[in-house]
Amino acid sequence: MSQFRKLFVVIDPTTDTQLALQNAEWIAAGNQDVSIHVYECIYSASDSADPDALRRVELARHRAWVDAMVKPLIDKDLNVTVEIEWANEWRDALSPAASRAEADLIIKAASVHSGAERRFLKTSDWTLLRNAPCPVYLIKKDNIGDELKVLVALDIKAKDDLHNTLNKRVIQFGQELKDSQTGGSLYAVNAYSDANKYVYPDDLAEQTGIDPLHAHSVEGPAESVIPEVAHAISADVLVIGTAGRDGFKAAVTGNTAEKVLDAVHTNILTVTAG
Repeated sequence: MSQFRKLFVVIDPTTDTQLALQNAEWIAAGNQDVSIHVYECIYSASDSADPDALRRVELARHRAWVDAMVKPLIDKDLNVTVEIEWANEWRDALSPAASRAEADLIIKAASVHSGAERRFLKTSDWTLLRNAPCPVYLIKKDNIGDELKVLVALDIKAKDDLHNTLNKRVIQFGQELKDSQTGGSLYAVNAYSDANKYVYPDDLAEQTGIDPLHAHSVEGPAESVIPEVAHAISADVLVIGTAGRDGFKAAVTGNTAEKVLDAVHTNILTVTAG
């Protein structure tokens, strides 16, 4: 994916299996212009007679753990930097840290939550999607085969500038993902609410530059249609546009990207308009 020069990788401190780091290595492989910034946020509320000493010890311990983790990447001549931050609200720390690193893409293993939990709790994925300064790649699949299937979710009938820009960027990133792997294929889905907003599959295929057999125009809410099509075609990656949201309304309703987050079993690349 040629647009991404600085990858911001979120380390999960609860496991030795780091799907985000594995995917960053895949994206950066063979491209010396791409650098990887590996980030872990830690905190301990344990009682301690010397809180500053506890902080220093824990930061050093995690730094050694992450350094060992990234050594194989450095041995492959990949450009890797490491940052360990101490903060008690790690969900809120992710986006500011990505901004400091001047990241082009944030990569994080997706957390597993029910839709209700995401709607009413402050989950890391929703917080990240709303506040991220750049596209976010959420990893759900621990392995992608040789024939990468990329599904782009569009709203072709929308005429406002935001959706027009999102559609163009979603198609662009989808095509780049597809081209990144020999044998990759691109699919498109457009959900529509009624007959007045119907998009002919041939028109959808023409706008996205894909085989008409890969174009899916389906009636129904996007949060239902997109997961159905992703499952039907066995998509590996879903590319979808998202806009940052703030406040109570966003916490309750979210946007389409947030609503499909737990309904699909693919990796999800969320693309912003800016």
